[in-house]
Amino acid sequence: MDFSLANEFEKQNDEDRKAIMLACISKKYFSSHLKSTGAEPLLWSTGLMAPEAYILHDAINKWIETGDAAQTRTAAAAAYSKYQRCSLKAAKNLLVTGW
Repeated sequence: MDFSLANEFEKQNDEDRKAIMLACISKKYFSSHLKSTGAEPLLWSTGLMAPEAYILHDAINKWIETGDAAQTRTAAAAAYSKYQRCSLKAAKNLLVTGW
């Protein structure tokens, strides 16, 4: 990443919050910032990626439908696999949920 975040983020209350970060290697770059907010990572990436809207579309729709992180990840990975023409296994290795 060619930038740094000058802001510090703090947990505001005890509400359950989920976050989706679609960016190259977002797990590495945003872990410390997300942890301090108290939010749980619903979907983020472990490597270089094309962070396109179809991933977010399918992830949000599955989350609304099921509320299940694993199913949300699978839906996002399936969309990525389809449009990027990579295997589902590769897409699942790229898009992960949780810490």
